[in-house]
Amino acid sequence: MFTLHAFHPTRGHWTEPSLERLGPLRAEADVTVWLDLESPTADEAKVLADVFHFHPLAVEDALQDYGHPKIDTFDDHVFIIVHGIDFSKLDLERSMEIGLLELDIFVGEGYLVTHHGDPAVRSIRDLHKDVVETSHRPWNSVRLLHRLLDRLVDNFLPVMDQIGAKLEVLEDRIIHNPAPDLLEQVLEAKKSIQRLRRMTAHQRLILESLARGHLELIPRESLAFFRDIFDHFVRVADLAEAYREGAQSAVEAYLSMSANKTNDIMKVLTQISTIMLPLTFIAGIYGMNFDHMPELHWVHGYPFAVGLMVVTAVALLVWFRRRRWL
Repeated sequence: MFTLHAFHPTRGHWTEPSLERLGPLRAEADVTVWLDLESPTADEAKVLADVFHFHPLAVEDALQDYGHPKIDTFDDHVFIIVHGIDFSKLDLERSMEIGLLELDIFVGEGYLVTHHGDPAVRSIRDLHKDVVETSHRPWNSVRLLHRLLDRLVDNFLPVMDQIGAKLEVLEDRIIHNPAPDLLEQVLEAKKSIQRLRRMTAHQRLILESLARGHLELIPRESLAFFRDIFDHFVRVADLAEAYREGAQSAVEAYLSMSANKTNDIMKVLTQISTIMLPLTFIAGIYGMNFDHMPELHWVHGYPFAVGLMVVTAVALLVWFRRRRWL
């Protein structure tokens, strides 16, 4: 599936229904095209090499799942791989699993080509909507790239805030009742945040390269817009690092609270054992069946033994209370 947008300073914006028009559009002066490939067929993917003549290695990385963000510069185009949030599977109320979607971008003079395998890439949908609603404005490849990356980064921030709020709730629940299911949720959150942190570390370098003017494709007057994107993503990366530490702290808090709970249980059991030990000793003595025991045939022997046990137990409890062990 593909969507082909065309932009001209006087003719405005329109979409083409066929890829056969791509070649003539590329040959026209002052025409900017945006080709969005969504899970393209083999014939649709051929335009990357046959029409745009992108580098074979870049085409290979685009058509496969590369795994982490990257940026490659070639003679007449730049190839960028970035990642966005998979909103189709995001439900932080039920699970802390955070999916990421790969977005491949080719950008050059007069064109932007995007490739992705999932229709849930929200930044792509947002850009389609933007170019339709603001078709009267002049669009070029740099402006398209800026708006796409701006949307992609902005979509991270609400999710990061939700992650932070969810971690705070988990930490509070751990402190009050460290149940085993909470540990499973925290470990799931830690795994997702760690994956998010690795991605942001790579993607931050890519956006910094665009913001610092390392690419001749981006004019100097546009660098401020890309610096704004970079500043926003720095916040995302910092939050990912902070949440990773927060998840680790939550795990440590769970282990600490569980250890304290175990210690309290062992403390109670130890006190019970300590009280029962002298009572068992008394019962053991008076339970021996020797004929010449003085209290064996004593009328008050049973109440005396029971009373002695009660007095001993109460004395131990009073002593524990004074030592503040109870």
